[in-house]
Amino acid sequence: MRIGDEEFEILVRRQGETGYSAFCPQLELIVRGTAHVQVEQKMQELITEHVAKRDREKSQGTQASGS
Repeated sequence: MRIGDEEFEILVRRQGETGYSAFCPQLELIVRGTAHVQVEQKMQELITEHVAKRDREKSQGTQASGS
């Protein structure tokens, strides 16, 4: 998955008979669910939210130090 200049891996694994998990090693995020597509989509959303939050915090820190 690519966001801007950054690329994030999404690793999906089957967990037992009824579950799946997705892991993003760059951000150390894990989600669990019952379907491959479900955990992949959840991880894409989580990565997008995580990066947006990080960028907002970075921007606010830059503004605060510039004041």
